[in-house]
Amino acid sequence: MLFSQNYWKMLKNQNNLKSISKLKIVAVAMLLCSSLVSAQVTVDGIAGVVGNNIVLNSDVEQQLLQYQAQGLDIDAGLRVQVLEDLLFQKLMLHQAALDSVVVTENEVFNEIDSRINNFLLQLGGEDQLESYFDKKIYEIKEEMFDPIESSLLIQRVRFDITSAVTITPSEIRAYFSTFPIDSLPVVNEEVEVAQILKLPPASPSAISETKKKLDKLKDRIKKGESFGTLAILYSEDPGSSRNGGLYTAIKRGMFVKEFEAVMFSLEEGEVSDVFKTEYGYHIAVLEERREDEVDVRHILMSPKISPVDLNNAKELLLEVRDSILNGDLLFEKAALTYSDDKTTKFNGGKLINANNGTSRFEIAHLEQGVNTAIENLDAEAISEPIYLKMEDGKEAYRMFKVIDRKEQHQVNLIDDYKKIRDLALESKKDESIEKWINKSLEKTYVRIHESFQSEDFHYNWLKK
Repeated sequence: MLFSQNYWKMLKNQNNLKSISKLKIVAVAMLLCSSLVSAQVTVDGIAGVVGNNIVLNSDVEQQLLQYQAQGLDIDAGLRVQVLEDLLFQKLMLHQAALDSVVVTENEVFNEIDSRINNFLLQLGGEDQLESYFDKKIYEIKEEMFDPIESSLLIQRVRFDITSAVTITPSEIRAYFSTFPIDSLPVVNEEVEVAQILKLPPASPSAISETKKKLDKLKDRIKKGESFGTLAILYSEDPGSSRNGGLYTAIKRGMFVKEFEAVMFSLEEGEVSDVFKTEYGYHIAVLEERREDEVDVRHILMSPKISPVDLNNAKELLLEVRDSILNGDLLFEKAALTYSDDKTTKFNGGKLINANNGTSRFEIAHLEQGVNTAIENLDAEAISEPIYLKMEDGKEAYRMFKVIDRKEQHQVNLIDDYKKIRDLALESKKDESIEKWINKSLEKTYVRIHESFQSEDFHYNWLKK
């Protein structure tokens, strides 16, 4: 099934987005399940072989379970399509081996961490994730390694096949013209939004008080109290406090540089002096060192922000807003100068949609606080400063600018050129993939189990 066709169908059925969103948590959980299935499913036979790569019947059944969990009806056609998709993946892995395509361990670990973090957000935390799969986090990560490595290899081979594909404006128009005008999908209202976020700086007295608290905790540790117990009681790091401040198997590049500078300079059992990172103030102890990785515990504390400090942040944003509205300052320049959000300050404050990688959001997909702040703003308008309590407990103020607002409309080449261009380019890439598959099958060993021999495949896997 071609991506571009699926995407177009999705655009045509945006009224189903609410029901799809209800299945999001199921889909996320099933994605993780697919990474772990090799340890849970009894092998019941080989469905196909491509080169040295095998597709098991259990692989097919597990993928069908994922589709079923997302509300799709399972029939013979879908079963064949799933097998064909899996055979295609194995063909990519076969090509990766022929071309000596590799991915590094760091690349795999980074992708695993990214996916685990997404799962944690969906499921609510480490306890919920471990309970759901009845496994420890490290066991889940270990079992994800091989599937993720294969996934990255497949991505790399696909990129190699399609990287030279380009598309011209005339091809884009020709692609758009293939869709009947009376059935063009409706695009929901979309906005582009920028923000300036201001975290109030802590007062010198609050910083001094935080350092004193950590020094006292260090003294208690030196007198024999458990670092882990004190971390549970006092650390403000939600990611480690429940585990006694423990992070395991940490390699260089995984933490901020200030933390790593201290962490890798300690001897085993040594407790650090108080040090600062962007997250606050810490003390740390090195639990164990193994070649290029360490286990470490830490206690994090952040200086307390007073109501006066918080109000000062609001007043600063009000002054900045007045300067922008008076024409003395551009919003983009103000974001670079005043915003404390490192993910947006360097691009003019633009919020980026994680679902599509662009700066455009459907109204319904915006964070609720953003949606409320901009719902009555026209394009180029700027909101008043809005109070924000962040996930890590920090308090801030932020204000928004509506860069652009497009009302609900039928998809067209003027308003939606980039969408249509991307769809057309993806369609052309699909065509190059199809040519590559047909050519590769001519010189690759393929065997399909006899139970599938009578099926109608899209590609010539049966070598007829």
